[in-house]
Amino acid sequence: MASQVADYEITGTVLDDSVVPCLRARHPQRLGGGDGPVTIWILGPLARAPWAAARARFELLAGVRNQNLPEWLEAGTGEWAQRPVIWVSASTPVIGTLASAPPEMGMPAKLRAVAAAARGAHALHDKGQLHGAICPQAVALVAGGAEAQATSFIPGPLAVIPVGNAVLAPPPLADGERPVAQVGYPPLGYMDPQLLRGEGGRWSDIWALGATVRQVSTGSVPFPGIDDLPVVQALAQLLMAPVPAPAQVPAAVSELVRACLDADPANRPATASEVADRLDEAAAKW
Repeated sequence: MASQVADYEITGTVLDDSVVPCLRARHPQRLGGGDGPVTIWILGPLARAPWAAARARFELLAGVRNQNLPEWLEAGTGEWAQRPVIWVSASTPVIGTLASAPPEMGMPAKLRAVAAAARGAHALHDKGQLHGAICPQAVALVAGGAEAQATSFIPGPLAVIPVGNAVLAPPPLADGERPVAQVGYPPLGYMDPQLLRGEGGRWSDIWALGATVRQVSTGSVPFPGIDDLPVVQALAQLLMAPVPAPAQVPAAVSELVRACLDADPANRPATASEVADRLDEAAAKW
């Protein structure tokens, strides 16, 4: 692991899935605001996203302020793991993602974490922004608070995972000439068919939230094995009726999943905020 990204001293790896690595670092003195831990996301190679275009995208995202979105420090370019990359930093101290949540984190807490991410998505939508890559890896768990605690899955000192304390991680960068799915993130099972066809909107993030809830509540995505298919075949598979949540899942959750994954965007929940509210209600009854 590299010890530096620009003048950020790296202190640990939160997630290194070879697609969107997430690192912990010390707060650079030049930025002021203390010396606590910050988060670095490595979003993509420069070859896939010219810096000017990436910076414009970051400025739009950074302008959306919400407690369920990262508080941006800055974005920049540099080297990491011997490759030129674009990175963003945030003051949010991420300790992991929902994709690798520990077993001690119960189902109500997981549902509330997705609800928090949904509220972050809603804030983006209100500003005309689409996340486009919501999946369990994008639901970033953050430290702090004193509610239901769980052992950290990060090597080192124990950390606290409060109920529903999560932010929506930044979307990765992709080559503008190809579907984002071809760079491997998010997994194809979380991609709305309309998004793959270039017709995405806020309803695409709602699809992705439904797929995320299904994975969290059942342990499987709606289309197992779809990531092994070429994109054209995967799109055909996605256009088929999604596998509904199993009957053993509480009705409030299975009905929400079914609605979010409806083939007709008009039949999905109208807003990500509605998804969040329904998740909180389901978590309270789980």
